[in-house]
Amino acid sequence: MVEFGININNREPLLVESYTVERMLDLGEAAGENGFDSVWVGDSLLDRPRLEPISLLGNLAARTDDVKLGTGCMITPLRHPVQFLQAWNSLEMISDGRMELGACMGPPTPGCKEQYEVLDLDYRKRAKMLEEQLEIFKQFWREGELNYDGDIYQFDDVDFRRGPEIRDLAPVQEEPPILVVSNPAHHDSGSDDVINRAAKRIVELGDGWMAAGLSDAPEEYARQWQSIVDYAEANGHDPDDVHTTFQVTMTIDDDTDAADEKMDEYIQTYYPQLYKGKDPAEWGPSGDANDLIEWIEEFHESGCEEFIIRFGGEDQFEQMEKFADEVLPAF
Repeated sequence: MVEFGININNREPLLVESYTVERMLDLGEAAGENGFDSVWVGDSLLDRPRLEPISLLGNLAARTDDVKLGTGCMITPLRHPVQFLQAWNSLEMISDGRMELGACMGPPTPGCKEQYEVLDLDYRKRAKMLEEQLEIFKQFWREGELNYDGDIYQFDDVDFRRGPEIRDLAPVQEEPPILVVSNPAHHDSGSDDVINRAAKRIVELGDGWMAAGLSDAPEEYARQWQSIVDYAEANGHDPDDVHTTFQVTMTIDDDTDAADEKMDEYIQTYYPQLYKGKDPAEWGPSGDANDLIEWIEEFHESGCEEFIIRFGGEDQFEQMEKFADEVLPAF
């Protein structure tokens, strides 16, 4: 079974006049009615500014009933883990247990480094920060309190109980799923050692894998997925327990040339620095319904179970509805 989510582009209201905040929230509300399984928002502080994800997810939780809600993806080390747990557990209660956390450390770019520095955080330790945070989140959700002695974080008997509470500030799900983000090949750092460390992080600390940026390389997605399978099997884990996702930009149009132009214009606006010198196909597929179906089938065969789609076009509703009418029925 293939699942589909939609990233509602929470940077786009700052870039496109016609895509207002209300239109963005309406898109999230309409996603389930159009056959999507989940709604996602992105995260960054200063690098590619956008509306803050926790605030948006609270609004979306109140507007929707059945779709999963998640971050694709959240740079959790930019947040203190106890403050994050308060926010995420609150979202769990507001949404009645529909939250999924896509967690990452941020890309190896100057813009991401600046975000750590402005918060007085050590960018060089971001991988360790992420790993300890994932351990902390899991411990709190399993035990209801924190007793943790790490290199970065230390907690003794930390909880959200002070006596008079009639219920805990706790998630509705026993453990909200964590999708660990890993794109080493996308950032030219896809050595075996890096990929194996990512596999360990995904299997030991998460419930699934979220990838992006491999849109023209299904064989690379398959290679990284195989490394996760190999690690799981070698260390007593069932790889079937790892949910595989891929966040990708897509543009659909009956006129394939028009689809390519829309995608190209979108990427130039969204990633003005990263756009230079990159093949548009690296960002995601553009074309008619058959083109997108073929692309999805190829990546599904490479191991992907869920596609989180950000539409590359100014009219997000048009893109979503056309995709829902012409692509979703194929799956």
